[in-house]
Amino acid sequence: MDFLDNVFLSPKSKKTAQYSREHKKFKEALRRNSHDHGLRAQFVKFCVASHNALDGGVPEAHLSEALAYYEDLTKTDLFDPQIYYLVGRYYQGKDNLKAQNVYLAGIQHFNHYVAKRPALKSDFIDMAYAIALNFVTLQYGQNHPDLEKFFKTIRKSYPIHNKRVELENELRKPEPNQALIQQLAKELRELKEATDGAGPQYQSQE
Repeated sequence: MDFLDNVFLSPKSKKTAQYSREHKKFKEALRRNSHDHGLRAQFVKFCVASHNALDGGVPEAHLSEALAYYEDLTKTDLFDPQIYYLVGRYYQGKDNLKAQNVYLAGIQHFNHYVAKRPALKSDFIDMAYAIALNFVTLQYGQNHPDLEKFFKTIRKSYPIHNKRVELENELRKPEPNQALIQQLAKELRELKEATDGAGPQYQSQE
């Protein structure tokens, strides 16, 4: 059957067939280990990432099951930032408020997790940073204590990132407000100067 797949199926069909085989393996593994949080996390990432790779070709029932597992995992102590990133990206553009809540949950979980396990911060910082930037993109112009705590933990400046996203969003508009652009650029320069002079504890590492 694999040989016939390679000969007759289109590239997308091959990917879909491969997805179906892997999904069956996951379902069998979950049947045997239904309370394995790590396995559930892998299943969530597999389904959501496959949905993106197959241009939405994953059955809705599979996605619904994966997203239900995601909701359960957020109530456990397991922390896998890639879950929050992928699920947030899945919702972004469909339901931005839901995406924002997913990203925020990931940031809050990161803060809680590294407070108890500071030695593991470096293991998660890159993905958590990507989650935080996506959150800032969706809620720029607002301050959030969990974001401030996150950026302080990773030694980067939250206000600078917030202001930069404001500026970039204005620049992308068909008819950007030039006065606002100049004002935002001025505020960004002032923030960077203030941050650079704040000492090593709060200095931006950009």
